[in-house]
Amino acid sequence: MSIYALYMGISMRTPSHSTISSWVKKVGYYQLEKKTTKKTNDWIVILDESVEFGHDKLLVVYGIRNKSVDFKRALNYQDLTPLAIISGDRWTGELIEKQLRIIEQEYGKILYAVADGGNAIKKALRLMKTPHVYDITHKLAWFLKEIYKPEEEFQSYITKMAKMRGALSLTNVSHILPPNQRFHSRFMNLDIISDWGMKVLNYLKNQEKQKREYKELLWVKNHEQLIQELFQVNGILLKIKALLKTQLSKSNIKKVKTILKEITIESSRIDKLKNHILNYLNELKALIPKQRKVICTSDIIESAFGKYKNYINNNPMIGITNLSLTMAAFTCQLGIDEIKISFEKVRNKDVHKWSEKNIGLTNMQRRKSILKKVG
Repeated sequence: MSIYALYMGISMRTPSHSTISSWVKKVGYYQLEKKTTKKTNDWIVILDESVEFGHDKLLVVYGIRNKSVDFKRALNYQDLTPLAIISGDRWTGELIEKQLRIIEQEYGKILYAVADGGNAIKKALRLMKTPHVYDITHKLAWFLKEIYKPEEEFQSYITKMAKMRGALSLTNVSHILPPNQRFHSRFMNLDIISDWGMKVLNYLKNQEKQKREYKELLWVKNHEQLIQELFQVNGILLKIKALLKTQLSKSNIKKVKTILKEITIESSRIDKLKNHILNYLNELKALIPKQRKVICTSDIIESAFGKYKNYINNNPMIGITNLSLTMAAFTCQLGIDEIKISFEKVRNKDVHKWSEKNIGLTNMQRRKSILKKVG
């Protein structure tokens, strides 16, 4: 803004962060409330609920018409229409169903929904009798969890990795520490475990046995077969996700079957994984005759939640506020006309009313009411 003022030769103050925040909320409110779309019968919804913001949970529903999907690329924010952003202290299947029915009344029939396997969302879609397409990333991670988590060898491997981090983090060999394992999304990030293991195995082949690094890493060799299996599995799953994250179609299902044949390691775990994947794809075939192609990834909504978390990260006490309107603002086309209309039509009063209805009291407001100055 300062450069703009200098270039134009005008005198103006640079807007404060609160002013810019207000602008973003206006854009988000306009995107959420404009409802310029006529009711149709071909909506695809992508939804998720977050449990990361204090005691409240945020339900977000994006939508896109089936005829508007470009199956040659991944979805971007501008493809989407924000259909609902609502905060609540809990989201049951019945409550999510209620919001989806409101969306159908306003926008039209939902063809199918793309989401992870959360119990509340599954129940809501079951009550709606709306086809549920599981997000491919979460589904594959669930398969890996079901197969590898009960395995003693796998548990031994990750336990030793964790112990190594604890024992050597403050020593002169801290540079060889294994990666930090994510507890809640470990099976969505198994590649970091297997990649580190493969690098260590390569190191052990060529290094001096007298070095301390060699001695500290020697235990990894006992898990060589498991590491090689995980490494190959992760490589195959990356290929499958890259293929299906643009579209799920009958031709792509055939390609997945060909990719699965590239796994050269033979084990009962590999057989189980192949069966899980093929059964999952066969279940979705029922949708394909009508739609021909199907979206099977909710990456776009995961990305939106990630961006929102970055905005509030510096002050976790705030929790969910009307800043969640940024998740609707992401979908703005950023054209001059659209932003101009947002600023002219939306008042701060509108944002405040929306906050009272959809967000309620924030953590900070509750804190102030309890710890207010007295005397």
